Amino acid sequence: MDAEILELLKLVLMAILSLQVVSILVFLVAEWAMVDFYKMGTFENPKSIFEKIPDFIMKFTFGMGFYLYSKFSKYNWLVRKLFLLIALIFYGIIAIIIFNLITMLLDLIFT
Repeated sequence: MDAEILELLKLVLMAILSLQVVSILVFLVAEWAMVDFYKMGTFENPKSIFEKIPDFIMKFTFGMGFYLYSKFSKYNWLVRKLFLLIALIFYGIIAIIIFNLITMLLDLIFT
């Protein structure tokens, strides 16, 4: 039973980290469409719980891509694409390292 829960935790962690990598890739490829989609799905200043839930879901799924896009939006198109590509590579490497460290710790704790 513990082995199944451990594998489930690993899969959830892998899904979360890879979802952020994919969001950076999607913002790299189709930035204007994704910016419009992201802004349509969020509220500027959410006040109620019904406005905060969609914001949380959008930030959970596309948060890193939109965050990096907003940081690099002051640059021109080519430089922004280059920065997003570099960020995609670095975040992918960091996500792999984080995943391996956490899974090693989980294996040590539960075995």
